Amino acid sequence: MIKNIPLELEEAATIDGCGMFRRFFCIVLPLLKPIIVTVAILNVMSTWNDYLLPSLVINKEGIQTLPLKTFLFFGQFAKKWDLATAGLVLCMIPIIIFYLCCQKYIVKGVTEGAVKG
Repeated sequence: MIKNIPLELEEAATIDGCGMFRRFFCIVLPLLKPIIVTVAILNVMSTWNDYLLPSLVINKEGIQTLPLKTFLFFGQFAKKWDLATAGLVLCMIPIIIFYLCCQKYIVKGVTEGAVKG
């Protein structure tokens, strides 16, 4: 995506006296913010909802993750749907809060890509 940033912006910053690091942090990085936030949301969601790696690594009873704990509501002979639903809602709340905090960057990134200039 850095290839899509106009080279003229960086050239103008160089003419104005910006160094390489200042050019990156003041020109390029703010333009990449929607992309960075979108990738962060996808990574946080995949890490938060991960079941396989924690089930292989964590073998102590008291330090299991929420997806591992919700698995305990589904037994071989009985399923506790009321408790499982409450546990799954609790698993979703942090991701929803994180998404709502970052939503403006995602919308900005989508609308910037859709407008012709």
